Amino acid sequence: MKTLKLALVATMVAFAMVSVANADGFKSKPKFAKMVIVTVDKAMQDPGLVAAMFNQINPDDILKFGLPPYIFEVKYNGALYVISGTYGQWIRFFRIKGVSPAVKKEVKVIID
Repeated sequence: MKTLKLALVATMVAFAMVSVANADGFKSKPKFAKMVIVTVDKAMQDPGLVAAMFNQINPDDILKFGLPPYIFEVKYNGALYVISGTYGQWIRFFRIKGVSPAVKKEVKVIID
């Protein structure tokens, strides 16, 4: 009877160890996030990235920084874009003519 209890305890411990080993979620190789380093001027050539920049960067943050370089991180298409630029480049970016995608509102046209 003692061997049966010992075998049962050993089975329980083994089952607990296997459960804990699979609990971390890494059953395959981890996927690493891609990081792209670009300047403001280069980033402005991609319209999707520009929309992501308008949505994720607060223009007031530029005033909070003291000294250059002004670097912001933007997530776009599963990659992390590290965008750097001078104070003037960032001001020019936020003064782009037209409606920024961050504040674009739907306009309904009613025709009588």
